[in-house]
Amino acid sequence: EIFKKGLRLDNDAVHNIFDQWNKGRLQSFLIEITAEIFSFKNANTDHLLLDDIRDEAKSKGTGKWTSQVAMDLNLPIPVIDIAVSMRDLSKYKSLRTKAANIYAGVQGEPLTKKPDKYLTNLEQAYYFSMVTVYAQGMHLLYKASETYNYKLELDQIAKIWRGGCIIRSSFLEDMYSAFRANEKLEHLFLDGSVQSILKDSLRGIRTVVSDAATHGLAIPAYAASLNYFDAFRSERMPSNLIQAQRDFFGAHTYELIGRDGVFHSEWNNNVKA
Repeated sequence: EIFKKGLRLDNDAVHNIFDQWNKGRLQSFLIEITAEIFSFKNANTDHLLLDDIRDEAKSKGTGKWTSQVAMDLNLPIPVIDIAVSMRDLSKYKSLRTKAANIYAGVQGEPLTKKPDKYLTNLEQAYYFSMVTVYAQGMHLLYKASETYNYKLELDQIAKIWRGGCIIRSSFLEDMYSAFRANEKLEHLFLDGSVQSILKDSLRGIRTVVSDAATHGLAIPAYAASLNYFDAFRSERMPSNLIQAQRDFFGAHTYELIGRDGVFHSEWNNNVKA
């Protein structure tokens, strides 16, 4: 989305970027095969097979089941959730086509006239999002292990994945080290080395998400990663308002700071000035 619509790059340029990324810290199975996809042509054709494939993604259900389990455990994995939702949205081709004819895209210049320099932002944004989705997945495993007494060894899970699977990546080495050093690590964001990665990548993810929104580009997983991070680092969220609303309309009660127990107010009796 960003390469094609935001930076107006051709297929060869996109192939070269993914190929270079696969030689650095973004190295992963999915980056590797994506580089190959951006160079694959069927025999006797002069264009990529990719350009002939319909933009309606299928799924087998593993993403949906992951989201369902997370919701059962009251544990947020919004990047995984939105990835599943966007696959589902892709299936509504006729609706998207109608909407495309109603709502014009944002017109104007590409994200930048110097795409080579912008790639640093994109690399940081991708890395930030990748680390975030791993962190959410591992947090889900941690919670499931605690809830169902699975006794999972998260460092060994990272080690197994590192050996070969569709989410194999060089970052799994960092993840393995984090859980190896602290077997009770509840969330990857609390690991020192991961903290450095996130802080160093913040400028890139904020720039890309902001620019994409301004230019009308849909990058929901990147946006969900950044929003999750910003909420995660919030010592006080605005959820107190949600609790007040729930008590107002449904007498669901609320808890107070510094006091034990649950409380309910007769909100409709509030005296109006």
